[in-house]
Amino acid sequence: MSKDDSTEGFVQEVDQRVREERLLADAKRYGPWLIALFFAFLAAIGGWQWWQSYQGGVAREQSAAFAAAQQMAQQSNIDGAKAAFLRLTTQGTPNYRVMARMEYAAIQQVQGDLDGAIASFDQAAAATNDPILKETAQLRAAYIAADTQDFEALQRRLQPLLQSHSRISYLGRELLAIQAWRTGHNDIARNTLQDITLAFDAPDGVRQRAQVTLSLLPDAPANSAAPAAPTNSPARGPTPPAPAQGAHP
Repeated sequence: MSKDDSTEGFVQEVDQRVREERLLADAKRYGPWLIALFFAFLAAIGGWQWWQSYQGGVAREQSAAFAAAQQMAQQSNIDGAKAAFLRLTTQGTPNYRVMARMEYAAIQQVQGDLDGAIASFDQAAAATNDPILKETAQLRAAYIAADTQDFEALQRRLQPLLQSHSRISYLGRELLAIQAWRTGHNDIARNTLQDITLAFDAPDGVRQRAQVTLSLLPDAPANSAAPAAPTNSPARGPTPPAPAQGAHP
């Protein structure tokens, strides 16, 4: 072996020992942290699985309690169902709380507490970020308000739905048109119904009812420069149809 070969082998051996010592030092320095991180990762996975299982159990319990309350209502145990739904408004997952609040409001409506029912539907709408639940609660409150509040109040209440383009929102537009006709706001009724008939995403039933109702509306004044001031007395002519209430959860 030449002198150069022996020197190169010695250098390589020294480099190897330096790398081994460095790896050993790094292992002593960072090893406990890596082990702790590994166990933390395992704990996080276990905790997530436990939480998923717990949430599933809560949802099943909430579903069973909700179904039991509905069963009581179907068996004419109204007071028992009302109390059960009221309890469920403070228990379980957010969506079940909102649905329980809406069922509670429906019982209030059946019992004649219309103001209380409107307030409960409003609370349900404010408590959820789910667009279907929110708009359903808003619409059901508006159906009651149509019989208890004036047209201007109903129009303000329907604004969130009128700004939406969901299928539920078209039921709100239909309600607005019918109430506008009933209270003599024929221009609003006509414009709203025309918008519904031209909306391709409107439900077929709503569009067909809008076409029929539009044909029953009195014709617009031919020579009116501006629409007449609305009155609270019903317009003469055919009786406006009752709005369809088809947005239950």
